[in-house]
Amino acid sequence: MEVRARQHLLFGLIGVFVVQTWMVYSDPAGRGAPPLSVEAARGRGVWRRNNCQSCHQVYGFGGFIGPDLTNAASRLTPARLDSILTVGSGAMPAFDLPPGERSALAAYLEELHRTGVSQPRAVEPRPAREVVQELADAIVAAHEPLSALEQAGRAIFQRENCIDCHLPNPSSAFHATDITSLGDRFDRARLWTVLTEGVPGKAMPRFGFANQDKEALHAWLAFLARHSDAVRSELERAGGARGNSLLRLPWFEYR
Repeated sequence: MEVRARQHLLFGLIGVFVVQTWMVYSDPAGRGAPPLSVEAARGRGVWRRNNCQSCHQVYGFGGFIGPDLTNAASRLTPARLDSILTVGSGAMPAFDLPPGERSALAAYLEELHRTGVSQPRAVEPRPAREVVQELADAIVAAHEPLSALEQAGRAIFQRENCIDCHLPNPSSAFHATDITSLGDRFDRARLWTVLTEGVPGKAMPRFGFANQDKEALHAWLAFLARHSDAVRSELERAGGARGNSLLRLPWFEYR
């Protein structure tokens, strides 16, 4: 390649880099969006001061170490977000943000979510929690009724939105244990320790459960483990019209 051609290529690459940098940091795509509330605007300031866009994307623009957060509010409760910011998760470091800044950041993500969808989905699978709930009903009807303790554990699992992190496959954004193997991998003692102490350095928070609640959760997970083959078989079929199994979809395809 001639020297002049190499120079043109180099200048072209530099130009692309400059334009991409400008789009990431000046947020031109967001200028036509509805104005943010005062609290959400404070949260956007927290986002910018902590350089979140160097790892995360908004509308597909930003870094690629972490996930796109345009619609993060649809899958993260404020409590879960607070836990991630406090203890970190995987490559995500812990941030020493005061409570006011964490709540402002949550408000920003909530209002950002309302502006639209970041990227179209390849498929439209049914929500994992809905599939698991109906599957549990079918297993109960076909195999055995739930005991009072198992019913209580199932209610706690649903109330705490455990399925938001413990997907029915190993592809959780938080690398959480998948629901089909929780009962096998966590015996009673281990489960109680995790629920009491959380998992340091991960997104798993502590839960202030009473002992009877821990017993109930253990009973419910043991029930699922006894019928794991039926669970996995049904989830294999529940991925949508194009045969996309819930056991293989990446975390960002869930809703």
